[in-house]
Amino acid sequence: MIPTYILEQLVCFTEEEINSLNGIQTIDKSIFYNENSNIIDYHHLLNDNQMFSVRKHARFTQYPSHRHNYVELMYVYSGTMTHHINSQDITIETGQLLLLNQNIEHSIDYCHENDIIFNFIIRPEFLRFLSTMIEDENVLSKFIFDTLYSYDNDGEFLVFKVQENQKVTSYIESIIINIYEPQLYNHIELKLLVGLLLTELMNHPEHIESYTGNTYEKVLSSTILKYIAIHYHDGTLIDLSKNIHQPDYKICKIIKKQTGKTFTQLMQEKKLKTATELLVTTRLPLSEIIQEVGYENISYFYRIFKKYFHMTPQEYRLHYERND
Repeated sequence: MIPTYILEQLVCFTEEEINSLNGIQTIDKSIFYNENSNIIDYHHLLNDNQMFSVRKHARFTQYPSHRHNYVELMYVYSGTMTHHINSQDITIETGQLLLLNQNIEHSIDYCHENDIIFNFIIRPEFLRFLSTMIEDENVLSKFIFDTLYSYDNDGEFLVFKVQENQKVTSYIESIIINIYEPQLYNHIELKLLVGLLLTELMNHPEHIESYTGNTYEKVLSSTILKYIAIHYHDGTLIDLSKNIHQPDYKICKIIKKQTGKTFTQLMQEKKLKTATELLVTTRLPLSEIIQEVGYENISYFYRIFKKYFHMTPQEYRLHYERND
């Protein structure tokens, strides 16, 4: 249960909401990618080392059509919330959630005083740890995978009708309490809670309404990208071609269309991102990390790492140690 003093903060009007009630209907453009863009940029909402954040949705205003370069999970604590996505009106009610893929365009209707909604701002990288633990495919695991590896995800969203699920309610309430009553190692606890929440949602696909583009090419693309995610250490285009019974030229064409990159670029990107995770989360020597991600030439690894991240591996590790 959420303590009373926190509930009082939830219904209390914020400065932004007071401005809206006074007729000052302005959208803070500083959170957008640039002045002429309709893309809200997570770099303006999160610190460099933050993987996600949770905010209370501002009431008493309409939000015009916009996009995000992050994944957004919206939870209706009380009342309702209506989105307009792909010419559809999507209303989520108390206890339900809406998961929007990055880059999806949507607008949001006016929310009234009793409409209390929380927005989870999630960087795609945060979902990577969860995707590595997924064994059985379902609609949410596919969504997470596409979020991480596909650029062609316009119009994909999920609605979770889980208002009767006490575990989901408990996890959400614990997350809210952690936000308003932060403790030591709060960021670790929040990460675990969000992971548990997403895992519980995956356990109940019968309560998920899916709005995704499942064309044959999209499904094939997901299979290709999954191969890269699993076999980045030693995978090859020839092996992938045999694995999925498709000619290599067709694989290259699909990858280029879906991601804008080549097979080699995606393999290299996956290796480098795995190397950064090992640099930040382990004390492994750099030589072991290089071997772990599948590189043999140390000089080559240093060169492409610096080109990609604009710092050496040692500088990367020190940077995140200082900001942890």
